Amino acid sequence: MYWRERKHYIYAALFIVTVMCLTFYLRGLPMRTFWSALLFETTALIVFSSWDYYCFKRRHHRRLRQVVPQVDLKPQSQAEKDMLKLLEEQKKYYEHKMTEIRHFDADLTDVVRMWSHQMKVPLSVLDLMGQTGDFTVDELKEQTFQLENYLDMLLHYLRLNHEQTDYRFTKVPLKPLVQAAVRKFAPLFIKKGLRVTVDGDATWTTDEKWLSFALEQIISNAVKYTKKGGVRIGLTSESIQIRDTGIGILPEDLPRLFEHGFTGYNGRRDKKATGLGFFLVKEVTDRLSLSLHVASEIDKGTTVMIKRRDTDE
Repeated sequence: MYWRERKHYIYAALFIVTVMCLTFYLRGLPMRTFWSALLFETTALIVFSSWDYYCFKRRHHRRLRQVVPQVDLKPQSQAEKDMLKLLEEQKKYYEHKMTEIRHFDADLTDVVRMWSHQMKVPLSVLDLMGQTGDFTVDELKEQTFQLENYLDMLLHYLRLNHEQTDYRFTKVPLKPLVQAAVRKFAPLFIKKGLRVTVDGDATWTTDEKWLSFALEQIISNAVKYTKKGGVRIGLTSESIQIRDTGIGILPEDLPRLFEHGFTGYNGRRDKKATGLGFFLVKEVTDRLSLSLHVASEIDKGTTVMIKRRDTDE
C-alpha cells in the first residue's frame, strides 16, 4: 500500500535523475560530478523515504488497533481517506448486525421461557395420566395435540427469523387451505360444540406453507376464546375474514395485540397464552405482503381480516 501511494514521487525522482543524466551527457560535463550529486540525492532520498515509511506504518498500525469510536485519526492521503471510509461502513454494518443478534437472542430467550412454561402443562397432565392410568384416548390426543402445536409454533418462530428462510409463491386455492386448517382443530370444535362455516373461495398468489401457519394461529385463538356459537370464515379475492363469537378483546389491548410476548387481559386470565400467536401472524403477513386487521367487541366476538395490500386503499 505504501509503494502504491508513493509511486508518483518515485516516478518524479527517476525522471529528475534521467534529466540530470542527459544534461551532463549533452553538455559534456564530467560524470564524476554527476555521480557525486546522484549519491547525495540518493542518500537524502533514502533518509526521507525511511522516515516517511516509518510514519506511514505507525499510522497504519494505529488505525488497525482503533477500537474506540471517539479516537480521531485524520487521514494523510486519499487512499487513507478511502480506507477509513470503508472501515467506518464495515463498522456500522457489523454493529447493526450485532444489535440484531442481541435483540434476537433476547427475544428467543423470552420465547423459550414462555414456551417451556406452556409445555409443562400438557406434560404434567400426561405424567398424571401415566401414574393414575385414568384417561381416555381423546384426552390423550388432546394433550399431545397441545404439545405438537406449541412445538410447531417454536419451530416456525425460529424459521421465520432465519436468514435463509425460503418463500415459494404459487397460486394457492384458499378453500382447501382453510379446510385443512379447520380439520386440524376439529377435535376442539367438536369438544366445545362449536360450529364452523367456510364461505366463498378464491385463489391467491402466496406462500402456501406460511399462510397456512398464519391461519392456524388465528383459528387456534378463535377456538380457545370461544365458548359458544362458532367461527365463520369468509374467502374473497381481496381478503380472508375469520369471525368468532368469543369473549372479545379489550379496546385498550388492541393497539398492542401484535407486540412480542403481549398476552393482554384474556391471556393473563387464561394463564395459557404465550403472547406469540398474533405476533407471529403479523410477522408472516408482513413478509407475504399482506395486511392484518383486528376488530373486536367484548362478549360479542373478534374479527380478523387478512387483506392483499394491492387492494388496500
